Amino acid sequence: MARPKSAAANARPGRPPGTPSSARSLERGLAVLELLRTQGPLRITEISRSLRIPRSSIYEIARLLQDKRYVDRTLDGQRYTLGVALHLLGMSYRDSIDLAKIGSAAVETLRDETGETVQLCILDGEQLLVLQKADGRRPIRIMSHVGTRVPVNWAASGRLLVSDLDDEALRMFLEQTARPSPKTSVTVDIPQLMRQIRVFRKRGWSLEINETNAHAGCVAAPVEDAEGHCIATLSIVAPEHRLQSSELKGLVESVCRAARRLSARLGAAQ
Repeated sequence: MARPKSAAANARPGRPPGTPSSARSLERGLAVLELLRTQGPLRITEISRSLRIPRSSIYEIARLLQDKRYVDRTLDGQRYTLGVALHLLGMSYRDSIDLAKIGSAAVETLRDETGETVQLCILDGEQLLVLQKADGRRPIRIMSHVGTRVPVNWAASGRLLVSDLDDEALRMFLEQTARPSPKTSVTVDIPQLMRQIRVFRKRGWSLEINETNAHAGCVAAPVEDAEGHCIATLSIVAPEHRLQSSELKGLVESVCRAARRLSARLGAAQ
């Protein structure tokens, strides 16, 4: 009578014996992403052949990854490529590198220079996140809170934080995330938002008034890494009347100058 094979004998090389099926599925999904990163776009049959995984399994993995936007299909629908969710993860990773350590000083310096409330914001998943803040010192000021999250279409900073996406990815992102505000008349018109985002990034600063909060607004500038990607923003939050007066020019100059200094510390070219 033949003796049954042990679990170790059936295990794939490099995988510990008794690996749970959920871990195996995750391993396969990561292998698909790595393959697409290095060799994509690819057809299902090409992925199956390269990874030596049955086509039926690859179909299921690809469907799940596409649902979560980690992969997407090419325009002809025949091949798979990396999706926008991976770009967002990469941006979040870049945000964490040294930014929290040096951003606080930049925020406080800009607050001291302008007297206004200053924020350092990043993209966290699909929303803008206030990472650092320094409250203003002027008699009439806007208060801010670390940890606040809002849709990117609500804020001047949010529109800069997604400005590195190409047109197709940007449109898809906005279609999935743009939300109306219960308190203000923020736009959810995708073509209008895309035009604003391109204009704001090209000129190097963005402005919104009465979109995140009534009677208040924000002027923001991009913080860039060594590759020129916007990984964060510095923003000045102020009452609407100061952003609609002659003071705006000075606030724009201050926030842009501060963002360039912070970008230089992160390795951006000057």
